[in-house]
Amino acid sequence: MKTIMINKKWIGLIFFLLLLGSNHSVGQSIELDKKLGAENAEMVKIFFGLYQDEEMTNYVKEIGERLVAKLDKNPFEFQFHIADDPLPNAFALPGGYIYVTRGILSLAKTEDELACVMAHEIIHVTERHSIKQMRSSIIPSLLEVPGAIVGTVVSDDLGSLINSPINTTSSLFLSSYSRKHETESDTKGIELASKAGYDPTAMGDILARLSDAVEVLTNEKEKKSYFDDHPYTPNRVKKINKVSTGLAWDESPKLSDSFPMPFDGMIFGANPKKGIFKGQTFLHPDLGFTITFPDGWHTSNQPTSVNAIHEDRRAGMFLGLEAPGKAPEEYAKAFENEIRKQHKASPYRSESRVVNSHEGYIVSMEDNTGNETMYIHILWVKVDGLIFKLIGFAPRTLESELKESALSLRTLTSSERKNVEMRTMKIVRAKENETVKELIARSNNVLKIDVVNVINDLEKDAKLKENEAIKIAVNELYSNN
Repeated sequence: MKTIMINKKWIGLIFFLLLLGSNHSVGQSIELDKKLGAENAEMVKIFFGLYQDEEMTNYVKEIGERLVAKLDKNPFEFQFHIADDPLPNAFALPGGYIYVTRGILSLAKTEDELACVMAHEIIHVTERHSIKQMRSSIIPSLLEVPGAIVGTVVSDDLGSLINSPINTTSSLFLSSYSRKHETESDTKGIELASKAGYDPTAMGDILARLSDAVEVLTNEKEKKSYFDDHPYTPNRVKKINKVSTGLAWDESPKLSDSFPMPFDGMIFGANPKKGIFKGQTFLHPDLGFTITFPDGWHTSNQPTSVNAIHEDRRAGMFLGLEAPGKAPEEYAKAFENEIRKQHKASPYRSESRVVNSHEGYIVSMEDNTGNETMYIHILWVKVDGLIFKLIGFAPRTLESELKESALSLRTLTSSERKNVEMRTMKIVRAKENETVKELIARSNNVLKIDVVNVINDLEKDAKLKENEAIKIAVNELYSNN
């Protein structure tokens, strides 16, 4: 959860963009690409954030600029950024906005692999794939919940807290392309990479490793399906390798002769700047609060809210921030007026509350319009100048869990704030014939051995070479300075 709130105008903008895409032909001026790219680049900052490391970002930019220089035609001014997201991915916006995530950087083994991934995204831009795909783009609907009033609270009132569903990344940015577009970007991408002096076969290497990483993290092997948007990875790699053999290319000096050293010290996994989970407890060291969600509920840290959903989706909790400037009671009364207008309904409880010595106000409502009676509780609490808004809905049998969680909202102690940890990637040099198990035993590594193997593209029980660079992760205290 980040400190910035999404204004409802952003929700309107999303649907405006979809309508715009459905009413304009692909043959239209590239000014459309530039307009959509610039607008959505602002949303990327909100949803993901940009990783703030000038040296790492400049390195990524230099690779991108080397690739762009080899384009036959380039109507766009490309920008290259690191998205502050631990999931391994890369994506492009119309008009030349290219993003690689922290996750894909931690997975890349060579500069060639990173360059191939970026070349793939550059082709999505130059071939205008996102514009062509907009007609079939689907923005995920808000969480479906029973009852008209509950639905209003979630879709309208929660609009200021969330506009993406639980456990779903923003498909506006990570929209799936057709198989045809993916294949075209693979083929033309490796051609572009080879022109820039990079090994085109590296694209197949990182795709295979990405598939292995997903298998390690999910314990599920990739399955071939004719209904998937993306080509099946083994087939994709086979085609890439076939095309690569027909490419004539000369290797250029690498921008870094010590890859992956440019990413030594990069945050690995969740960034505490956005808040982190420790089990069911969420801690936000920058905002200085913590809350514990019920056991067994599925939790999610969205850009503007932190959420929990009951395993059978009959109950949910959403915690975010209101715009500052009003007292909790003022927000509550404005909410009551809106509900009366829309549903001619009134709360059965509207009263001041003290939550862990903090001023608050609670509004509770009953919704009988669904299959079972739902109880909605909206709590505004003022903590250290911030106005927290906690929205919960549940049937009677789960209300006690909502209450217990709401009462856990409190300020972090100074000790808790100082002891929040983060994982950072470290590059460790191996000894001759050392095993991975031996290396991680002496390096304070906190990753499982199979994760270390996959991010370094190592076979199980492999013997390492003298001075070989091995990526691991270590725990360090977080500081927002």
